[in-house]
Amino acid sequence: MFDRVVSAIRADRSPVLFTGIEPHNLGKNALIDDAVLGDKSLIPAGFSENLPLPAVSDGVLIERITTASELVLCGAGHVSVQTAKVAKLCGFSVTVIDDRADFANAERFPDADRIWTQTFDEAIAKIETRNAFYVIVTRGHKDDKACLARILKRPFTYCGMIGSRTKVALVFDDLLANGFSKEQLSRVHAPIGLSIGAVTPEEIAVSIVGELIRVKNASSRGTEWDDALQNAVLSTHSRYAMVTLIRKRGSAPRTTGARMIVHPDGRIVSSIGGGFGEFQAAQYASEMLQNGPAAKCYTCSMNNTDAAKVGMICGG
Repeated sequence: MFDRVVSAIRADRSPVLFTGIEPHNLGKNALIDDAVLGDKSLIPAGFSENLPLPAVSDGVLIERITTASELVLCGAGHVSVQTAKVAKLCGFSVTVIDDRADFANAERFPDADRIWTQTFDEAIAKIETRNAFYVIVTRGHKDDKACLARILKRPFTYCGMIGSRTKVALVFDDLLANGFSKEQLSRVHAPIGLSIGAVTPEEIAVSIVGELIRVKNASSRGTEWDDALQNAVLSTHSRYAMVTLIRKRGSAPRTTGARMIVHPDGRIVSSIGGGFGEFQAAQYASEMLQNGPAAKCYTCSMNNTDAAKVGMICGG
């Protein structure tokens, strides 16, 4: 079932996953993709994919699963290098585009998922996801304008362009004169990034990724499965435990639907929030892999006394 989920989201589909969370259906799954798979009794009568998700209904966790948000960096200069690092740390899938092989290469971008050394026009045309986050940081006005003109004709979640207000105004005026509308340009974040007084490439990268996160979390596309989790599902052929956060109270950092994989040797892939809560969940998962049962629901009650016993005072 999880293999099918990953295959769907990598094909830019957003399947709906149903997971039983009550004693009578615990651990059972159903999936709505291009067909209905699994235990169809988990799908509530009259279910509509237009409902706000994730949600819990009749003892079933219902989620729309999506892949990690794709950041497309148009330009491979100093700001792009730092933005790729910060974005990857924050869970984005990173694509770097530049026609200069001396700039767009694995040595400069070791964290990038894809590096394309071709014209911006050719590379942007290859982006398949409809929910991409575009950051335009090219080496000059001409390339900035070309990238923006191409992107505005495509679906996207975010588009930002670096530059002074004067440069941005010049680019916008040129695009308006060539048939683009004020409504289209109003979707562009320019100048780019949160206003934090950023100066260095590293600080600018933080301001840009901060804005990406704000837009991403406001869009509520669905429950994201990061690249590490996807790769583990497809590459692991032995038993593993899939840990799923089904509800939370208080200040736990991750939300409903967060997942991690625990292998029999104790290795963990992805995260349900870190700290004591994740540590305890990994312990439970390891015990289940050794002794069963196939599925079990645990409650982690967080307090400073319990957390301090294992040297952790965070992770709600």
